[in-house]
Amino acid sequence: MYKPGDLVMVNDTCPLQYFVGLQALIIANMGMDPTDHSQGWYYKLEFHDNKHHIFAHKELELVSKGKK
Repeated sequence: MYKPGDLVMVNDTCPLQYFVGLQALIIANMGMDPTDHSQGWYYKLEFHDNKHHIFAHKELELVSKGKK
């Protein structure tokens, strides 16, 4: 599980071109998906341009360089 303050580095193979090579901070845990009991957490990320995006735990595992 990620926690606020963790740094996320998006890898160069991310299929979402908008995020390729960017870094973001996890600023909030948005809660858990009640239908996914394994890794159903959602996180709010803040990118360098002060824009916020919400990612599911599984999405972060796929697009980030670091693993928790």
